[in-house]
Amino acid sequence: ARDTRDSLVYPTKGRLTDVGLEIGVPPGDLQYYRLSLQQQFLWTSERLPWLTFLVNGELGYADGYGGKPLPFFKNFYAGGVGSVRAFETASLGPRDINGDVLGGDRRAVGNFEVLFPMPGNKDKSVRLSAFLDAGNVWGVGQKVSASDIRAAVGLAVSWDSPVGPLKFSYGQPIKSQDGDKIERFQFQLGRIF
Repeated sequence: ARDTRDSLVYPTKGRLTDVGLEIGVPPGDLQYYRLSLQQQFLWTSERLPWLTFLVNGELGYADGYGGKPLPFFKNFYAGGVGSVRAFETASLGPRDINGDVLGGDRRAVGNFEVLFPMPGNKDKSVRLSAFLDAGNVWGVGQKVSASDIRAAVGLAVSWDSPVGPLKFSYGQPIKSQDGDKIERFQFQLGRIF
């Protein structure tokens, strides 16, 4: 990982590049690999220095090898705060015949956010944002298609509270499909970005 952001709590500029590779090797029964990539950019407007722009992209790919399948608990998931808000946490992607989410071996998520301070509050522990999130998860044998992408827009509040970082968001899906589990108001404890 390489992180040049100017703050972990209230970043206004910099970038984060995070590449991960996980491999299950013999003699264990789990033989798989899981590759993930995250690229995040933050910058502040020169004309409007109180605005910060955030662009985040994440890709993931996983598979088994040596004739072994990818273990189900190593699947990727999307939906919820930290991926595609306004959709229920980990609800996007393939489902079984009962409608339960299976996760998948491929994941793509993109986020664009405009961050700004709370009006009338000079405390940097609270920040507002407007966001556009998009992404999905695909399972084994599914063709990756742009038509599968889900997207949402909304507003969020980030607060570096005494109990830890809190994030509240209210989103509206702008691209969804029948059967998607919508959750407009969401909350997360422990991670601002």
